[in-house]
Amino acid sequence: MPSCPRRFGRPLLWAVGCLGFFTGCYVPLEDGQRMQQQIAQLQQVSRQSSQELSEKLQRQSEELNKLLDEARRLTTSLADSSQKTDKMQSDLLLLQGKIEETQRTLDAVSKQFTDYRAQSDTHLEQLSNTIATIKNPPLPDNPDGLFAAAQQKLDSRQYNEARRIFDAFLNRYPTDARAAHAQLQTGESYYQEAKYANALIALRKVIDNFPKSEEVETALFRSGQAFFQIKKCSEARTFFLELLRLYPKSHMKNDVNEQIKEIGRVSKNKASCET
Repeated sequence: MPSCPRRFGRPLLWAVGCLGFFTGCYVPLEDGQRMQQQIAQLQQVSRQSSQELSEKLQRQSEELNKLLDEARRLTTSLADSSQKTDKMQSDLLLLQGKIEETQRTLDAVSKQFTDYRAQSDTHLEQLSNTIATIKNPPLPDNPDGLFAAAQQKLDSRQYNEARRIFDAFLNRYPTDARAAHAQLQTGESYYQEAKYANALIALRKVIDNFPKSEEVETALFRSGQAFFQIKKCSEARTFFLELLRLYPKSHMKNDVNEQIKEIGRVSKNKASCET
């Protein structure tokens, strides 16, 4: 039986080259035992490597599962947080809406009360003036004397008396050329006493009852100032802008622009502007 070739430098390659009896190669007993030991060692190394790889794969699989569980937990948590955030935002918007609605209602009620109070005060004052007319000496029975008497009371700051006589003038001579001025002076008397709501009612009558008179320009300006005094900046600005629209060459243009600038400067301050 032929001997095994020695060109195979390593026992394993030698074993592969010989293939035992099928190739007719003879393997000495010592070499065969050594080869079997090496094969056994390789098998053991292979088993150990496979086991290590399996264990490593298992650890990585477990780690991956942990990461996936954490990801699912975070996803669920984020979804819950998102839902909670959406609900909180929805509740907040609903609350803000209720607050704004309540504030609008409060503003409307406050305005109604202010208007009612001003109208009541004006009506009561007119009744008092009627009573005073009965008690006091008779008023002049001609328009010139009546108007002059009212103006004299206004100049001397006897505002109630001035309004009483101006009211008498308006009642007796509603079509007189000075009727619009009499109504304007009534509003002016209230303004001088810081009764701004009453002044606005009187000044509105100038605009409504005497729309073509020269006094409308001054009535618009005083109305803007009165609104600004009661912190209604938006309404004040509206009256000032309307004055500039109707009277682009107004002699009060500079004053009006200064008032508009002042409103812009304090408009965000709730202590100065409620609207």
